[in-house]
Amino acid sequence: MATRTKAPSKAKVEQHARITVIKEAMLNGTAMSINGVAGRWNTAGDVWTADDPSVGNTLILVRISDAEEEEVNGVARQIEDTCNLTARRGARVGMILVENDTSAFKRRKIKLPNGETQLRTVRPKFRLALRLLSEGRYRRFTTYHLDRTVRDPRDLEDLIDVVEGSRPRVVADSFTGSLRLATDSDITSARIHCAIANQASRDTVRRVSRTRKEQAQEGRFGGGGRRYGFEPDGITHRPQEADAIARYHAIALTGVSVKEITRDMKREGLLTATGKQWSSQLVREMLLRPCIAGLSVHRPEIPLDLPHDEDYDEQEREDQEVAALRPSHYTPEDVVGTLPGDPIVFPEDYWRLVNMWTDPDRRSNQAGNTPKSLGSCIYRCPCGGTVTPKNKKWKRKDPKTGEYTIPVVEKGYRCYEPGKGHVTCPAAELDALVIATIKELIRISDPADIIGRPATAGADIPALRAEMAMHEARLREISADREADLISRAQMLDMTAKRRKKMEETKAKLDQALENVHPAAKLIDAKDIDAAWDDLTLGEQREICRRMLVVTIHPLGRGRRVPVRERVTITKRHRDAQDSAA
Repeated sequence: MATRTKAPSKAKVEQHARITVIKEAMLNGTAMSINGVAGRWNTAGDVWTADDPSVGNTLILVRISDAEEEEVNGVARQIEDTCNLTARRGARVGMILVENDTSAFKRRKIKLPNGETQLRTVRPKFRLALRLLSEGRYRRFTTYHLDRTVRDPRDLEDLIDVVEGSRPRVVADSFTGSLRLATDSDITSARIHCAIANQASRDTVRRVSRTRKEQAQEGRFGGGGRRYGFEPDGITHRPQEADAIARYHAIALTGVSVKEITRDMKREGLLTATGKQWSSQLVREMLLRPCIAGLSVHRPEIPLDLPHDEDYDEQEREDQEVAALRPSHYTPEDVVGTLPGDPIVFPEDYWRLVNMWTDPDRRSNQAGNTPKSLGSCIYRCPCGGTVTPKNKKWKRKDPKTGEYTIPVVEKGYRCYEPGKGHVTCPAAELDALVIATIKELIRISDPADIIGRPATAGADIPALRAEMAMHEARLREISADREADLISRAQMLDMTAKRRKKMEETKAKLDQALENVHPAAKLIDAKDIDAAWDDLTLGEQREICRRMLVVTIHPLGRGRRVPVRERVTITKRHRDAQDSAA
């Protein structure tokens, strides 16, 4: 017998329609009225403000912890409920602040106004709400539930300070009735419930962290969006992207900067896994991602003020305290397993790049645009500065019409240091002269004079890499034996220390064999050096020029014109100077 589906009530249909209107207005950043008060959403869809600020006396804050991009169903339902509550209280909404996909529990290191560094939840909208309430802009504060407002006791105390310090006292209210700060008993109850919610979040973090650690140890994909170089399963390589990773990872090891690699990837037409343009930050994250080296890592997200209940494992507490003090990038201590299949880059090459790009003495965040010319910031002026591109534009006379309509652009270099006696020079002729000099030097020079001679000549690099893999496997076996209670903690520490010492000795030998990575190595013994040069990226060409030559442009007197060859001094950079330039 067929069953009859009950039709939704009229009230539910109307409620669904109202939520749909809220969602569309938030996503489009359009105007909409709430309880008869005209207002508008901002373009980001996270702030609604009444057109007349004097009309509304209520500030609403809604939050949801986890949401996909442009997924506003959760916060839209909270807005509908809190606005209805405001109407029943006889109040009017003046502003709505939305924290979509925002955690009220996770903390980050931030610098406080007094200069101290502390762990705090990062919630700009919540802080804005506290400021507006403390300034007396709104007399009522409404949210959906206590744990939608705060899950960190420090945040709750900040809210309590604002409520108790206001005159007249701010009225705190919630749709579920869980947030009331009118009396001392209300405040005590809020503190208790906030502590319970905070403990629930800690329990969730602990369970999730343990599950992710097991996934990492077993080499399984932990989920999330597709990573560049991999299929959605997180394991299978996507050939074209994997080749790009391997190629640009090798280029990065030659000393080419992140900004120049980004520029070359854009010129090649490469896009991220989500189809967006590459940025320097995205390229850095992609090339420092452990999975490209076949490494599976785990680092728990744990706040420093850990719980002290008796059921909490002491060893886990020590591991988490150490993890909280680790640097932002992954280290060998974070590796807990390996991914199946061959890696895109060798692990030792991956760690060499990590060490290069995380070296505190390495200059980063350089000001200015990414160089787009061979000699920009490399060719020198006699003043000691370097030149940058300078394009000269003028109009050429059309011989047929006699009009100056044909635009002409001559690319050049210029020193922009203040004062007199600095240089300008045409770019095309100078670049061609520099390139010809580089090619000729490579043809006639001993390769060792260009790229150096490895200190460990004849070293068996594949064997050293295999030895490194063996040491890593032994470390995993030691960890597994400790997990199975086959060895004691003291035995584990002793065996791990001895194995790591052997691993460091092998790594030192491998680093010596690979230390002389030079971008010009691709040109040595090339059958067609012209074609090999053209196959290099601009970043590699610039790095070769920077390491091999010192190019100095000399100034000319006013009105003089001589060939570029006669006003440029090109000298070969000594091998030791090449290393310092790198």
